Amino acid sequence: MTESIASTEPSRPEPAQPSPQFTQRFPQLSGFEHMDDDRRIAAFRDVLDQLTHELDEVR
Repeated sequence: MTESIASTEPSRPEPAQPSPQFTQRFPQLSGFEHMDDDRRIAAFRDVLDQLTHELDEVR
């Protein structure tokens, strides 16, 4: 009798590809679907910093 063992790691859905307009505005996110987690975090931080700066300019 064999029992199947479920993986303890949750499965991750494949990330959606950003639209061309989005990657044109935020080129650091281009190809993010192929980035490892650390590079994705860094890219999203860069985008967040950019958006924060833009928001500060309009305040």
